[in-house]
Amino acid sequence: MPMAKVFLTGVEESVAKSLRRVLAIENHQIEDRSSASPIDDFLDADIVFAGGGAKRYLPLLLGIRQARPALAFVVVTRIPETSEWLDALEAGATDYCAAPIESCRIKWVMESALRRARSIAA
Repeated sequence: MPMAKVFLTGVEESVAKSLRRVLAIENHQIEDRSSASPIDDFLDADIVFAGGGAKRYLPLLLGIRQARPALAFVVVTRIPETSEWLDALEAGATDYCAAPIESCRIKWVMESALRRARSIAA
């Protein structure tokens, strides 16, 4: 899999640290972005990992879906409730991961999300 540009936004620091470690081993480019950044600041990513609860990531997700529908968007949170992940997926998230996330899950999410984004774009 080629190196991807990954943006992290609103992800709890301990979870972000795990993501950075695994993604760096896989040679992905990782950047932290503020969830208050304009939508345009996210559009050159290959995948966005967002956290912080629906109030924080939902406006970003909806804006990205409008501007670039194929961009992979993964919600990462410590809230494992069914309603939360279902709401995220129904809003257009590519995937939803409840922390803690094992490294094999991070790798799978990356491969799956990027494969899906490429097929949508094609």
